Amino acid sequence: MTNSIQLFEQHGLVNANLSYSEISNAFLSTGYTSGAGNTYFNSVRIAEGILIKEDVGIAHWGMSFLNGIQIYAIKDKTLIADEAYHSLRYSKYTVQFHAKILLLNTLREAAQSKGEQLNEIEANRVLDKVLNQAMNEDQRQLLIKQSQKYLGA
Repeated sequence: MTNSIQLFEQHGLVNANLSYSEISNAFLSTGYTSGAGNTYFNSVRIAEGILIKEDVGIAHWGMSFLNGIQIYAIKDKTLIADEAYHSLRYSKYTVQFHAKILLLNTLREAAQSKGEQLNEIEANRVLDKVLNQAMNEDQRQLLIKQSQKYLGA
């Protein structure tokens, strides 16, 4: 596991201290607690060619919220899409749903800028596969595979 976390640092994918959580199947940053008693941290997931960073908040009464999503290309570490949210209840399905919307919008904009039509059915199929991978496959193994594939690690 340490080797997979070192890949984040070695390739500049994340600038935070991360640890793997088997329960959430994600890499989690060290959190901090605000003066109001709310805790904030990041959750990071890997899928085919992308890194999904989730901004998570846990209210002092215990409810978890998704405060934002940023999606980066692994190969060149560029931001593909991001969105901030307010009072959006956290679950991996919420992350998957909103990440799909962000990626679909990015694909639509890219196709439109080239004067092409996006094949929505195929795009949805591929995104479902990629995002299911991010949520369900062992993130430690995915990080190693994707780093080897895109970064030559």
